Amino acid sequence: MSKKLNFKTTRNFWAYICFGVLAVIVAVILAPVWSDTDVFFKNWGSKIVNIMIAVAIIMYLIFFLAKKIKSYSNSTILVLTVIEFVLLAIIALGCILSQFNVINIGGPCEILGLALWCRGTVELFRAYYYRRESSVYYPVWYVAIAVAMVTFGTYIFAKPFFHSTDIQWIFCGVTGVIGIFLIVYGIMVKPKKNK
Repeated sequence: MSKKLNFKTTRNFWAYICFGVLAVIVAVILAPVWSDTDVFFKNWGSKIVNIMIAVAIIMYLIFFLAKKIKSYSNSTILVLTVIEFVLLAIIALGCILSQFNVINIGGPCEILGLALWCRGTVELFRAYYYRRESSVYYPVWYVAIAVAMVTFGTYIFAKPFFHSTDIQWIFCGVTGVIGIFLIVYGIMVKPKKNK
């Protein structure tokens, strides 16, 4: 039994269409296809990827690692977490400075591998110290996850399986699909003219 889709018409339909057209234009401009051409926006896509990586790292530092630093009481674990925080903050800064050709930072796969390796290493040290205290329970499955993080992080750091171009294509694809959806939606909610 199929139901008809009913769209509520609005006089602001043009806003959906405008945002949709803008999203499609952004997707086209930031696509990697321009990298070998002479157009002035050929590097915009790769720069956007570096900015997105920097933003992701900063959010990870603020909403995850900062809370971990506050919760740790063991001095060794605290020092290791602070080192992890500083290292990732430097990488985020490097992603931003790479826009101005100041520093050349690694690709997204290497950065992800380093972040996983750091987190896994800190958790393994944490498991070691907590196992020495009988009052603190540290589950074995979490140790296994930490080992997997260290192993997988090392592997993808040494042998990256995705690059900035892949993220660029995904970003442009998602942005383009959203843009097309907004255009279609704007057309569907356009009020009909009274005769």
